[in-house]
Amino acid sequence: MAHLSIIIPIYNRLNITREGLVYIQAAMDEYNSQPQETKKYSVDLIIVDDGSTDGSPEWINENYPDVTVVKTPGNLWWTGSANFGIQYAIDNRRDLLGIIMQNDDVVVEKDWLITMAEAIDKQPRAIIGCATTTLEQKNEIQFGGTISHPWFARTVFKNKNKKRADFPKGHLESSFYLSGRGLYIPLCVFKEIGLFDDKNFKHRGDIDIPLRAKKAGYKLLVAYDPIVYELPQHTFGLDIKKKITTKELYHAMVDFRSSYSLGYIYHYSKIATNNALQFAVFFFCNFSFHMKALLARYFKQYV
Repeated sequence: MAHLSIIIPIYNRLNITREGLVYIQAAMDEYNSQPQETKKYSVDLIIVDDGSTDGSPEWINENYPDVTVVKTPGNLWWTGSANFGIQYAIDNRRDLLGIIMQNDDVVVEKDWLITMAEAIDKQPRAIIGCATTTLEQKNEIQFGGTISHPWFARTVFKNKNKKRADFPKGHLESSFYLSGRGLYIPLCVFKEIGLFDDKNFKHRGDIDIPLRAKKAGYKLLVAYDPIVYELPQHTFGLDIKKKITTKELYHAMVDFRSSYSLGYIYHYSKIATNNALQFAVFFFCNFSFHMKALLARYFKQYV
């Protein structure tokens, strides 16, 4: 039987991890309760702890003894921790078909893993992300894939705010990029293009492999059945504040955790394009869009 490993990096937020694991474990229990003959995959959960000092690994070991907790040397951030867990799964899981990256700050339905497995069964060599929404707007799609102009970087979010009920069971949508809240990556991708780029993407590295894999000919798809509920309150603070100060404007541009940082925009633009000219145009446009959005939030404090 082919195997799937769910990998969740954590660091020093036990209260969030404790809450998220309730939903992930419930989805695993629901999947494992199916008749054996209907299951195509065995599944396990690997938690990668990047040097937590709040007792997270000890609490998980005590309350979830079937969960594998591996500890990094520390200071690897999200992307390095993800790589640590992926390599652990490659080295220690027989018949590994692929991994599913997940966050600890999400809510999922009990059938999340069942519907995710069904999507993987349809497209086992594709990279598949989950559609997302929020608990406040749970009947509407918030992220259902994107269309981005390959030169001018303008992005349109596909099916945003459309009713989930409008899409048939098993719906898959192509996407320009994917994020790591429920992200299936087949083993063959790692063998062909390697692990995440943890040098240029210490944080937000989930964007990296899908874009590089797309250049290598892999499909990027969003599955609409295994919905993931995002919890925006746990997003990096400067990315969600409606008004920002001058100091916060500066930090948003230089902090590698920010989606507005110059480094992130530069490296994202680099892997999203195919040549120097396309990169130059894409980066300029991408930077302009981000700065326009940042400055709009900055000037709100004076309105």
